[in-house]
Amino acid sequence: MDERFVPYIPTAGSNMAHAEITTPTLVKMMIKRSKKPILILGENLSKDEMELIDKFIEKYNLKVIKTPEEMNLMAIMKFLANNSYDLALFTGITYYYLAQAVTHLKQFSNIVTVSIDKYYQPNTLYSFPNLSNDEYIDYLKKLLEG
Repeated sequence: MDERFVPYIPTAGSNMAHAEITTPTLVKMMIKRSKKPILILGENLSKDEMELIDKFIEKYNLKVIKTPEEMNLMAIMKFLANNSYDLALFTGITYYYLAQAVTHLKQFSNIVTVSIDKYYQPNTLYSFPNLSNDEYIDYLKKLLEG
């Protein structure tokens, strides 16, 4: 992705329906408490990020759907809305596609949505803040601790 890309920046007085900023510690707690978590994995990850995400998937034994390889994003949203998943994690998906797709889940399901990407995603319920590449790698490593 172009380094000049500046995603949504939360400010005081923002719409209250935007995502709460979360930390790796809280994400780990959400996964442990979840009965049926799932990870939606895009293709916009570096090799280092992908290695850490693979370890993350293995550690938490997450079901994974790869987009667009296995299913397109809108089909995934319909799948999630009609199944019993209670926690959906997203990473590596093009920013503006994810923004539109998770809006569907916000309106048509009770699933908890969490963006574990390096850019803040206001349309999920929880999101990591805007992070530099180094900070993002550090966040992913923290997900693997403990």
